[in-house]
This record gives sequence, structure tokens and C-alpha cells, in this order.
Amino acid sequence: MFTTLDAKPQEWMQGDPHVLHTVAACHFTSPEHAEHWINLLVPKNRNGKFVKWAGGRRKDETRDAFLAACVEQASKFDFSVTCVSSYENEMSWFAWAFYYQNQHLITHGPDAKGRNCLKFELGNERSIEFPVLRAGYLIWYSNVVRYLSDSKRINGKFLSDNFCNDEVGPGAGKARGVGFVNYLLSMRDPKPQISLPTNDRFFQLDLLSDHFCGFANTVWSGAASDQQTADFNKLEQSRPDLIENMTLATDLTIVDQNGVNVTAQVKAAVAKGSVDG
Repeated sequence: MFTTLDAKPQEWMQGDPHVLHTVAACHFTSPEHAEHWINLLVPKNRNGKFVKWAGGRRKDETRDAFLAACVEQASKFDFSVTCVSSYENEMSWFAWAFYYQNQHLITHGPDAKGRNCLKFELGNERSIEFPVLRAGYLIWYSNVVRYLSDSKRINGKFLSDNFCNDEVGPGAGKARGVGFVNYLLSMRDPKPQISLPTNDRFFQLDLLSDHFCGFANTVWSGAASDQQTADFNKLEQSRPDLIENMTLATDLTIVDQNGVNVTAQVKAAVAKGSVDG
């Protein structure tokens, strides 16, 4: 299986509990399979270049064209789409739960720019540090991929260029965001791993994830037009076997690394909101 991932908004939490984040995963049999459907569904500009969700001066027109093509071709879909969304107050549950369960591996303090940061000890005298709003996002993102792997039984290759703040590697300090997500995913079986695109061809392969993510996030957050919302819902209802939209949230009993129930502390931290970063 070959899965492409994209997310809106990208890379960071914004410190606002009402901001909705969405990851779209499109599941294909191969890169060639993805390219086939990209050619059928994704609009092009006047220069013959594919248009991304956020690109171009005729956004409404190209978005409507994408949705119309999906509705027309829906009966022929032989790939599937999973859109996973959480509001930042829901994302905070995952971040705070991880923090309380791993306090012996995490320190908290300002970086050189004065931003509130979390520093994670990775073992073998290695560590990695992120501003708290980025760390919270990356912890949540790893839970999205874990949902795809554990609950949806998605395996094979995961490809994402969502990690736009990462410096291109290899080398020290490169691909830190995706590297941290992969580290979290490697902590237990199964161990799905995310790859970054390395050439122009692979940079194009997430175009369907880009558009489905944009539509799901816009519709769910209430920012889409009435017609776009109606058409998107029509598309979902036409292929419920292949298109899933779900909310990822947790409200569980949380125990720290010493076996102490810290659910009340997590609830208080979530209610207070994200730490400024």
C-alpha cells in the first residue's frame, strides 16, 4: 500500500482551542496509481501545471472544479481517503498525556529565542527540542498515523511533505519534525514510518491529499460555502465505503510513569490552554 499525507494548517498548533487541524490520508496501491487519479481529478492552471488547494488566483473556481471531478468519478474510485480532524483543545489531550507519562524523559524551559520549549531525551546521549506548540502538533500527528496503522490497518509506505519547517537532509539537524514523529511511532509495534519526498515526481504525489485535506478542514470548520459543503457531503455519502471523515479525540484515564492517576492534572492543563510558544 502507498499512502500520501497532507495537513491543514501545517506544522504548528496556534494556541487557540477553536482552531481545527486536519490530516488527509489517501491510500493507493502504488505511486503510479496515485498519479492516475491526480491526472483525473486535480485541476491545472493555464500553463498546464497542477494547482494546489491554496494556490492560484482562481481558488474558488479550481476548488469547485476539483469537487465536480470527484463527484463525477466517484463511482470509479478504487482508492480510499481518511480525513482525521481535531480541535486544538482535543490535540492538547494527546500532548499533555504524553508529557505526564514521560516526565522522566522531558525537560521544560526557554530556548535561545525565549520560546517555551520541551526537550526530549532520546537515549544514547541524544536529545531533541521543540517549541511547545510545535511539539504538541508533532505528538498529535503521530497519534493520527498510529490511528491509521492500528485502527484502519494501513501499512506500507507513508509519504508526506507536510513537515515544511524541516530542513532537507540527510545530516545533523535535518528533517527534525518527521524524525521525531518517526521516533514516537517506533516506540511500539507496528512501527509505521513517514518518508519525505526526494524528487519533483514525489513532491506531486500528495496533491489529492492536499485537496481532500483542504476541503475537509474548510467544511468542518464552517468556512466553506453552502454549495461546497453540500457537494462535499454528497461526495462522502456517495462512497461511504471509501471516504471517511472522523474526529480524533481522547478523554481517558491517564496514568503517569509512576502509576499515579494524573487525569485531573491533564484536564486542568487542557482547560488552561496551550503554553505560549
